[in-house]
Amino acid sequence: MGNNLTTGGIGRITRGGILCFERPTESEEAKVETEMEFILVRNSPTSFIEEEEIEPMHIEQLPNDMWIEIMSYLSYLDLQQLRLVSWRCRNLVNRRYFSSKGKVIVTKDNLKDIKAHVERGVSYLSFEDVELRNLTQSAELEQFLRLVGPEIKQIQVRHSPVFRNMDGKLPNLKVLKIATTSFLDDVNMTIDGINMKQFLHLKGFECDGVSLDSTLKLLMLLQLRRVENKVRLRHLQFEYRRNNETALLQVLNDHGPTLEYVDLFFSCSPGIETARWRVAFERMKRLRVLKLSGNCHLVLLDDILKSIPQTARLQQLDLTGMLSLTNEMLIRVADKWYKSLRSIDLMFCVQLDVRCVQALRKMNGCLESLTMAYCRALTGRGLVEGLATQVNYTLQELFLEDVCFIDEASMCILLKRLPNLRKLSLDNCRQATTDRTLATIFRHQPLLRMLRIDYCIKITDNGFIGFGKHPAPISRLRGLHELNVRGCRNLTDRLLRKALRLPEMRNLTLDYCNRLETKGIVALSVNCPALETLSLASCSLLDDEAVGVAVANLKRLRSLNISNCSLLTLQTFHYIARDAHALRDLVACSIDGLDQEAAQKILEKQLPSLKQVML
Repeated sequence: MGNNLTTGGIGRITRGGILCFERPTESEEAKVETEMEFILVRNSPTSFIEEEEIEPMHIEQLPNDMWIEIMSYLSYLDLQQLRLVSWRCRNLVNRRYFSSKGKVIVTKDNLKDIKAHVERGVSYLSFEDVELRNLTQSAELEQFLRLVGPEIKQIQVRHSPVFRNMDGKLPNLKVLKIATTSFLDDVNMTIDGINMKQFLHLKGFECDGVSLDSTLKLLMLLQLRRVENKVRLRHLQFEYRRNNETALLQVLNDHGPTLEYVDLFFSCSPGIETARWRVAFERMKRLRVLKLSGNCHLVLLDDILKSIPQTARLQQLDLTGMLSLTNEMLIRVADKWYKSLRSIDLMFCVQLDVRCVQALRKMNGCLESLTMAYCRALTGRGLVEGLATQVNYTLQELFLEDVCFIDEASMCILLKRLPNLRKLSLDNCRQATTDRTLATIFRHQPLLRMLRIDYCIKITDNGFIGFGKHPAPISRLRGLHELNVRGCRNLTDRLLRKALRLPEMRNLTLDYCNRLETKGIVALSVNCPALETLSLASCSLLDDEAVGVAVANLKRLRSLNISNCSLLTLQTFHYIARDAHALRDLVACSIDGLDQEAAQKILEKQLPSLKQVML
């Protein structure tokens, strides 16, 4: 978005009349367009307006509310770039409505600068959502949290044993997330655990710290019982272990009436007695999201699904890895919540087969997202009968990774009858994903934003350029943001030169496409200028020039993977250091003959903005 955009002028459309005309030839098109415009303006109610009053309106003349509506569709990174267009754009982006959407990530590299920024007193950042990443306890962090702590409502702690620094400084905290955090460096915390009682407004608690001592996790859980803490949880994510079963069941029972989101990972199988589990889930009348994963046996899973009240109006159900889920259970779920379920994830539910068609058909009309990856007993005909006996306008996301027995004809029928898909994943669906399938996607899926077709070896360049009697190229998908063709070994430079002309493309994965050469990357860097993530791992024909052109032309590139590209030398890292000013993540592992120390020195000296480097 820039200062040169214009909108259509007034007086260009009439109402109440229909004009029929034959399609003009190319030589007559300009003349007909001019004549039609004259007729429309002459016969419109605004025909008395003088010529200068119907000139096109400049985008700067749009009112603020329309600007804000347009900007609400932009990502956080796009908004930051829009701030540089003009003072008006800067002031609009700095509104609280947009600033609260971003997460502030504090690391050892930016802690000092961000603290100084806050101390200056004029900050447009919002600190409602903060992540502490790879930090240790320090006076500087304690001072920073003292400054912004009252503003923080959600905090995530990742690889940062810094709870002593946090103690007493987050009076308004509502959501606490602990991810892969160890307390080995915090002697006091290994004895006392985390004081959960200080968070008087807590509504959400997530603890998936793999390295966190089980005793500490138990202490945190005990403090969330109603006899200890009067908060009313809405969101709980926790790992089940045998030593915390009693405390976990008590917390689930205490907070059952207010819980809306429950995510439980069973690291080991519970006992066969399920009465207390049934009582706890029967109280969850407000439950909207349920996620169960891990080692949950058949009896417990069945009792949980039966116990949740039908009045809960469940909207999202995630049963990833539930090997015990049967067709009969899924049918009961569909009968119970077919009016409310919008998203269901059944990855690795390997007992499901064509008999679950009844459940899928029951949920049609409400279901927006479906994941059935690795459900290998499914067939193409079954999916058509379950999802698309008629045109299904509701489904927007479909993930079918590694569902091997879908045939090409069924897949094409399915794609024709699901016209509103935004995300589609067909990884390793080798029989179903062909050039004909791609032609169907490009013709019937105009709203697609993400397409993943890893290791579909039957597809060729022709599928992307245009296949069949009525060719439909990938360039029809103007809004496509992510494309993944990892391992599609028949793709060549023609794909990059003639097909991928997608100015909105942001993420592209070309790993193991061994026939791609430098001239293709040169074309790609021109045809897809908005790329932010590019992965070229194991593209063995690419050389230094290919990387140099990519980083020079792709001004928004933030993540680059060039692992196992054996022709690359130190010159590649000179190009990256010189031109890749926006780059933050670089992966360049397993490059034969590369002097890793020399490459590291080049990057450290000339490109200190890199946050993560893997050599």
